Parts: sequence; C-alpha cells; structure tokens
Amino acid sequence: MTFASVWYFGDVVRRMAADATAFGDRSQPWLFSIDAIWSKREDYAANIAWVRELWSRMRPYSNGRLYLNFLSANDDPDVMRDGVGREIYEKLARIKGKYDPTNFFRLSQNIAPAQAPQPPT
Repeated sequence: MTFASVWYFGDVVRRMAADATAFGDRSQPWLFSIDAIWSKREDYAANIAWVRELWSRMRPYSNGRLYLNFLSANDDPDVMRDGVGREIYEKLARIKGKYDPTNFFRLSQNIAPAQAPQPPT
C-alpha cells in the first residue's frame, strides 16, 4: 500500500508568486510525494524507515523545499522550518500566534504559534 507519485506543475501553477498563497514555492516543474500506508501497528517502523530512506536518496535531485501537507505529524519542526524556509515559517508562526495563540489546532503538521511581544513594564 506504499507508493510515490510525481505531480507536474504547469505554467499556470508556476506563475503564482511564492508569497501569494499558503502553498508557497511553485517554481519547480515537479512535485514528488512519498506515501506509506499500513494497517498493522508493528509495520510502523519499517514503513517510516522506507519513506525516509527514499527521501534521502531523492533529496539530492530536489531543491530541498517541502510542501507542508506532505509531512507526517511526527516530523521534527526543524524539518518543516527548513523545508519551507525560515522566513515563511516565521510568518506562519506569527499568523498562528494571532489566530491560535493557545495552539489548539496542533495535530498533523503543527507550527507552534509565535509568542506575542510583551509590553514593557
């Protein structure tokens, strides 16, 4: 039940500026997705290892950027920050801090809310 897919980004998709939507960088002509699906708890480690190994082999052929919806809820927050770039990640954290300061919506690909600046005392 495990697979990898390649998505073609046509000219219309690639015309949109990276900062115009939450989707982010659209400059590459292709998007590569690795998906592991399993039904038995004991298969967890093997499937995760397979995905990570395939990504480590494919990453040299990429620009290193990531589409956040393709990440696992178990991925390290640094993977997300590095995948979308520090500037975009910090912008998303500020937005999260404004609209979800308690981090209520924290499942899946969580971005911790930026702390609101404290007024001087």
